[in-house]
Amino acid sequence: MVIGMASVRSRELGAYLRARRDRLSPEDVGRPGGGGRRRVKGLRREEVAVLANVGSTWYTWLEQGRDVQPSLEVLLGIADALRLSRDERRHLLLLGGHPGAEQVPAYEKADGLMQGLLDQLAPYPAVVLTPWFGSVAYNAPFRFMIDDLESIPETDRNCAYLNFTHPDWIAGHADHEQECAAIVAALRAGQGESVTDPAWKPLLARLRADSPLFARLWGQADVVTDSQKAKRILSRHVGRLALRPITMLLQENPHTRVVVYQPDDHITRERLEELTRRITAGHLDGPAKVQRLRSVS
Repeated sequence: MVIGMASVRSRELGAYLRARRDRLSPEDVGRPGGGGRRRVKGLRREEVAVLANVGSTWYTWLEQGRDVQPSLEVLLGIADALRLSRDERRHLLLLGGHPGAEQVPAYEKADGLMQGLLDQLAPYPAVVLTPWFGSVAYNAPFRFMIDDLESIPETDRNCAYLNFTHPDWIAGHADHEQECAAIVAALRAGQGESVTDPAWKPLLARLRADSPLFARLWGQADVVTDSQKAKRILSRHVGRLALRPITMLLQENPHTRVVVYQPDDHITRERLEELTRRITAGHLDGPAKVQRLRSVS
């Protein structure tokens, strides 16, 4: 007999609730032990039901693995009653049929280990991005990949916003409108995964107000995750670059991703190495050098 996925999930939910209930004592949740010998090693079902403000019979059905389809509010109440951690709550919501209802917020700032990893990826440009293309952290080759990212006000260093509004970033993409269409499609996909994050509303409002191109592309409602297609970048420092982005999701924060730009040909590899040498030496060459490099593309 084939068991439906809903039945399997309901059974797993029941087993998980029983296991978590067994780990708690009345004292853990601020209730008297009642004295004498208890017949259960953890909380009773009735005690969990009271703490979660749900019916005792209904909670018993959940633990028995019946397909009663609990609401999000009920599961959150049970999670509070069982003193579940953030990861445990997310697992409970997944088993209860509400995946993604309680999301891990995207990183706002990378730690030293992450920054160290990005720096070791040089000469390849690398950046940590939120779903809304906020640049959480980046290495020096990414900073100077087009011009100097840090010459731009910090409030404007959203990579989506720069591609639609900043003259250097617009000029820095050989296939600008195609790149913008890909960004909008990726923004759509990212919004679907983290729609409750408050960062979305002000960014989308700002993009609509400042870029008619964005407003038009957003209205098309295309949805695509990050593409592996090569990007043609026009760097002010080393000329034309053909880069292929590789995206990696962070296990501890799946809504934040690391994007590494690998060279798509040997000329780009050499130019990235040259860019890194100039950064390390503390100086960058001027426009005349850029023109010479572009002429051999």
